[in-house]
Amino acid sequence: MSNRGILSVFKHHGSYGIVGAVIVAIFIPLLLSMIFVGKKKVKQRGVPVEVGGEAGLAMRNGRSTELVEVPWEGATTMAALFEQSCKKHPQDRFLGTRKLISRDFVTASDGRKFEKLHLGEYQWETYGQIFDRACNFASGLVKLGHDVDTRAAIFSETRAEWFISFQGCFRQNITVVTIYASLGEDALVHSLNETQVSTLICDSMQLKKLAAITSSLKTIKNVIYFADDEPASDSNISRSMGNWTVSSFTEVEKLGKRNPVHPRLPIKKDIAVVMYTSGSTGLPKGVMITHGNIVATAAAVMTVIPKMGSNDVYLAYLPLAHVFELAAESVMLSAGCAIGYGSALTLTDTSNKIKKGTKGDASVLKPTLMAAVPAILDRVRDGVLKKVEEKGGYAPYLEGKSDLCSVVELRYLEIHSDLSISVWGLLLVKGMA
Repeated sequence: MSNRGILSVFKHHGSYGIVGAVIVAIFIPLLLSMIFVGKKKVKQRGVPVEVGGEAGLAMRNGRSTELVEVPWEGATTMAALFEQSCKKHPQDRFLGTRKLISRDFVTASDGRKFEKLHLGEYQWETYGQIFDRACNFASGLVKLGHDVDTRAAIFSETRAEWFISFQGCFRQNITVVTIYASLGEDALVHSLNETQVSTLICDSMQLKKLAAITSSLKTIKNVIYFADDEPASDSNISRSMGNWTVSSFTEVEKLGKRNPVHPRLPIKKDIAVVMYTSGSTGLPKGVMITHGNIVATAAAVMTVIPKMGSNDVYLAYLPLAHVFELAAESVMLSAGCAIGYGSALTLTDTSNKIKKGTKGDASVLKPTLMAAVPAILDRVRDGVLKKVEEKGGYAPYLEGKSDLCSVVELRYLEIHSDLSISVWGLLLVKGMA
């Protein structure tokens, strides 16, 4: 019965009826709503803990009552996680890289030259193949003369060889120093000398920079470079780098394959990475991260984003020298996902380095998972808007698909391990055209 119907009933009973009608129509619903709201369970956002000093709250994922430290029993280090995941998915595709078809240079009206790449399809290697390559690289490092009690550094853009080198070092419990590829000479010298690196792993584009600072680097003995399509002459490299032993990544792999060395595996408390900052406020600072830290981060993310697996494809393009990308790729490794490598400058069809008329990384890979930061999302937005304008407005654009349309879920994650590593902005995308 409506409130008006109730009021008409009570009207026949005089003023008392009107008062009763008001009580029934207004106060009783209000009272009931207050009762039900009062009974609603308030979501607990934290659990009080004794931390010393001021009182604090421990934040936990509600799906787990215990602290999550490992994705599964026995995977307590990055070396163990890598080996066990590779043995779980030996035939599944793991790391993919696009084939370079051509490299052209376009001259702008002001005389500046811009590199334009024509990239082909992704070429894939399986989990089993990548595990073998990492083991070969680890053995090659030892045979090359690297002292396993000293550190190795990786100074390169994100690529498959970066990840293989990283995992290879852990097969011999070698701590890896990660350095942004964009760092200048002073910051590079500081980072390498402070950590007393004896082996430097880099891409061939960095060799000229290294040659200029040879006399300033006190502990370097070996340089291993990723041979790109146009590597520098070995003789020229050797002459410019004094007494250093200079080898290509492929040569080290072959050396290790011919001379296998028994692994020397880490424990969870061992330092896995000394990760240097970008140096935006001065000289870069190194942060020590244990194997347990990285594994716990990967395990925690997997509880927040369930059901990832071998059917998922992750687009890797952010710097692996940053903990965000390193943590994200560790999650993909744990879940058995495929990782396709790209770059911020080749991400979409309209990216700066993509040759006009050819496809960007996202269009070719069609990832289901990718990590994103605001600067990259701005580029994606600009690319989408440009396509919208070319097609004459929003109506025709909405009828089809763009590079990064069909975004199905955006989750902001804060994952705390022993080192309180924070991971923000994991972006899940489906159906990329």
